[in-house]
Amino acid sequence: MASKEKNRQMALLTVFAMILVVIGHSEINEYQKEFWIRKWAYSFHMPLFFFISGFLFCLTNPVDKLNRISYFEFIKSKAIRLLVPFLFINTIIFLVKTIIVKDPGELLTPVTLSWHSFINVTLFHPVGFMWFLPTLFTIFILVFPFWKCVKLSYGMNHNMLKITGLILMAIITATVIGQFLPMIFFMQISNALDYIPYFLTGVLYCECKPLIDKIIYKFRGVVIPLFLFISVTLLTTGVVASLCGIIFSVSLALLLEKKVTPFIVSLSSFCYTIFLLSYFPHVFVRGPLARILPDVSPLILYALSFILGFFIPIGIGILFKKIKPSCKPISKLGLLIGL
Repeated sequence: MASKEKNRQMALLTVFAMILVVIGHSEINEYQKEFWIRKWAYSFHMPLFFFISGFLFCLTNPVDKLNRISYFEFIKSKAIRLLVPFLFINTIIFLVKTIIVKDPGELLTPVTLSWHSFINVTLFHPVGFMWFLPTLFTIFILVFPFWKCVKLSYGMNHNMLKITGLILMAIITATVIGQFLPMIFFMQISNALDYIPYFLTGVLYCECKPLIDKIIYKFRGVVIPLFLFISVTLLTTGVVASLCGIIFSVSLALLLEKKVTPFIVSLSSFCYTIFLLSYFPHVFVRGPLARILPDVSPLILYALSFILGFFIPIGIGILFKKIKPSCKPISKLGLLIGL
């Protein structure tokens, strides 16, 4: 959170990305998956999250810190931050699906109450959108030694040209390897290779931020409308659509940076909690509530799913922070919900 307090652009960008994620996961039926707003969100929302993760990784790991921290210490901290909440929430979702849902055929990813199924959804095919956490963890495993070597070799002398060249080489290498390797589902290795380019692009932006920001400011009258148009018209797909969405989002957040209020900064601290807990309000609206209220418009339920998926986790986070000082035994439980 400290890094976002210092960089209000990233605070705004994180909140925007989280809104897109909740929009993308709020559908009630298959028809709503074709909504323009959902298709737009899906065109770049996860690449944007990896981009933000790369930026914050670079921002919070300067040369002096990289010189002090070992590979084991770094990976241990990321395992606590990412894998502990993943195991907790993923297991709860697994139990909900196996105990409450009677017909496994109703599930997008059928699961059964068995050790084999549990191991499968933990190590190979996480339920829902939980795949993001082991994917990001695997990216950290792969990127940290590379980045430490680069920064300790060239960061001391601020050799931006060599650092930029090495980052671009790493992006190309990961892309090529990802194309030729067979699918590896264990710890989302294939997904990690697919998303490393966006992560490293965030690192590159962090390293070259003054120069890139200067270009954005100079051509803001063209950059923002151009990439917004390309993105929202859904004229592109895949990597091009992702990059267009990222460029638009980053440029807009940069121009609005000075107008970001303390409320937005504080809201960004709950985005991880929203990611972890929004699944449950979504499932409640999509399942029991939709069955209880069959005559209610799916559009209303879609809006309700978004509102509950976004604000209930925030409410839980605020409540936990208020209780935490007076109840020390549960203070460490915040880790399980991203706090």
